[in-house]
Order: sequence, then C-alpha cells, then structure tokens
Amino acid sequence: MEDRDNNNVGIRADEERYRMLVEHVSDWIWEVDENGVYTYASPRILDILGYPPSEVIGKTPFDLMEPEEAKRIAPVFEYHLSNKLPIKSLENINLHRDGYEVILETSGSPIINDEGRCIGYRGIDRDITLRKQSERRQQQLLDIIEASPDFIATIDTTGKSLYYNPAARRMLGIQEETLKEEASLRWVTDIIKTEGIPIAIEKGHWKGESTIQRKDGEEIPVSQMIVAHKSDNGVIEFISTIAHDITERKELEKVVYNQAYYDTLTNLPNRRSLQEKLISITNHLSEDSKVAVLFMDLDNFKTINDNLGHEVGDQILAITANKLRNCVENSEFVCRYGGDEFIIILENIHTESEILEKANSIVKTFQEPFLFQGHSLHVTGSIGISVYPDDGLNLAELMKKADNAMYQIKREGKNNFLRE
Repeated sequence: MEDRDNNNVGIRADEERYRMLVEHVSDWIWEVDENGVYTYASPRILDILGYPPSEVIGKTPFDLMEPEEAKRIAPVFEYHLSNKLPIKSLENINLHRDGYEVILETSGSPIINDEGRCIGYRGIDRDITLRKQSERRQQQLLDIIEASPDFIATIDTTGKSLYYNPAARRMLGIQEETLKEEASLRWVTDIIKTEGIPIAIEKGHWKGESTIQRKDGEEIPVSQMIVAHKSDNGVIEFISTIAHDITERKELEKVVYNQAYYDTLTNLPNRRSLQEKLISITNHLSEDSKVAVLFMDLDNFKTINDNLGHEVGDQILAITANKLRNCVENSEFVCRYGGDEFIIILENIHTESEILEKANSIVKTFQEPFLFQGHSLHVTGSIGISVYPDDGLNLAELMKKADNAMYQIKREGKNNFLRE
C-alpha cells in the first residue's frame, strides 16, 4: 500500500513538472481531437492570440482564421490526419482577439489509439510574425536592389566578391554563376582602397566620386557610397557599395565649365581662365624665375572684318588661334582676351632673350598669309610685352604695361613686338 502511495506521489510530481514546463514555455502547446477541436490549450495562447485557454476549448484552429485562410489550411490538416502524418512547420495566419493578424508556425504529432486509429494531434504553435515581417522587409529590399539601375556589390574583408546585383553584373560583364575575383579590381580603385574603405571602417560609411571600369575598358564616373557592416561586437563582417553613374552630370559639368572658361569661337581659354592661370603660376613661381605676358593684337583686322564681313572675320580669328597653338610649347598658355586680342603667357623665364625670341617667332608666323576658301589675306600682329614681377604684380598692371607697348608698336608701323 505504501509503495502504491509513493508511486502516486511520484506520478503527481512528474505531472506537475510537465504542467509547469508546458505552461511556461514561450510557445503555445495544444491538443485537438480527430475533428480538429481543441481539447487543451496552454496559457501561452493568451499572449499570442489574446484568448484565455477556456475560450478556445471546443473551437477549431479554423475558427481563429479568416475564411480564406481556413479554406487553405483545412485540406492540409485533413490530409495529415487521414495519413497519420506529423505536421511540420506549417505556416498559417490567425486572427488575434483584437483583430490583427498573427502568423504561426504549427508542428504536431498524431495521437494513435490502441486500434491504430488517429484520434487527434498534439502540437505546438510558435509566433513567427516578427520573423516573417523581417523576411518580407528583407525580400522587399532585395527586390529593390535587384531592380536598381545602380551598381550594388559586396565584398568580404579580404576583397573577395560576395554579391553583384544585375546592374553591376551588366556593367562588369560577368555572369551570376561565375563571379570573377578580378571583377572587384575594376571598382575597388585606389581612392576606394586608400580613402573609401578606411573611412567607412572608421566612421561607418564613406561617400565620394570614383570610377568603375566596364568590360570593354571604358571608365564610368560614379558617385559612390561605401558602407562597412559590423557585427554586434564591432568586427567588420563585409563591405558594401552602391554607385550611381554620373556620366551625364560630368558631361554637363564639362559644358558648363567650357562655357565659363573657354571662348566658343576659337576654343581657346578666355579672360577668366587667364586670370586664374596667372594667379596659379605666380603663386608657385620660384625666386629666380619670371613670367612674361605677350599681348597681341591683329593689325588691320577691323578693316578686313568691315569689308569682307563678320564670317570671314570669325574665320581669321579661328585661324589665328590655331597659329598661336602651334607657336607655343606645352608649358605655355594662350587665350583669346577679347575681339582680335590674344594673350600668351610664358612661364619660368630667366632671361630677356627667351621672351624676345618667342615674340619674334610669333610675329614671323603671322607674316605668312592666311589661306582659306581660295583667298589669301595678309594679317600680321603687333605684340606688347610685360614681365611679372618687374612690370606689375597683378593682371591689371601687367595688361596695362603690355597694352601701352603694343599700341606704341601700332603707331610705329605694326607687325612687330616691344617691351617698354
């Protein structure tokens, strides 16, 4: 008798432990009969669906679903029941008592009686709503990344390619199934290696401009973002980038720059370019060198322009620009100052003879006739010379000095050069 009592006490203790375990796990544990009617629901259902266990006893899982969802799930349950199969991770949408959707992951095992008939199921429901929402957000982001026209890629900390979106693969000319390691070499440029990645690692991200080399070798200018992805303990896990093609913007910038700094007729630098060029040169000039300003004006240009028309005059100016380009060295600067006036800047001058030799060479060049459209015109040039810093410390002073010398040449017969 005493042994029986002890056994009963042990059984009750075990039952109490199991009950405590069932009622305190984070998932909802349940039992249904062969008709799918709940015969047991653990207290966790209150937290998951807002119902106390007593309210779901006698109901079926389908009573807790929208009709369309119940219509979808019911045949699945019937199939498992009729075939005595376990239910494994069946996702289904339930309605919380307050009306919002809760996504559950259901697993269960059939209850088989002594005759081998399935008389119900015991199982567990896990609330996976947050996980599914996160998965949906991740899928939405992936869909956006896959559809994006921008270059998006990831590499590991050793530079090994991990992912390229379709736009990046098209640009690099690579296939998804055959990502080549050399592909990263065509976008991880020197500025990305020395500036982009180090700053991203330090600050989390970097933004700047770089280039990406296409399969055919063409370099595409891009506005690029580098992001360093870190684990919770601060370790860099991988590097990602998104780059936007700015070719059109760069072309527009060139157009705007050319309009601001170049003469449209001759394609020579204009007066604004001259100002900046002289400041740049004088700021970096060594103590033992000077800068010469040659101010050239075409002789009798107004007469030719008035008699033959502005179209001929424009052609003369264009030919003048080409002649001056051929007269100067790579280190020398020539611009159209305005009208028929042109400026030549000679850098790093050490002797007067260097200036006079260049001026004489230009004057001789313009003694050759202008040939175009079957016509031959003689258009010479007069050059006034000033020297920085001897004749002035800024463009205005140097131009005034050179202008005076040039007009003195004009008065004395033209077709020559002079430094006062």
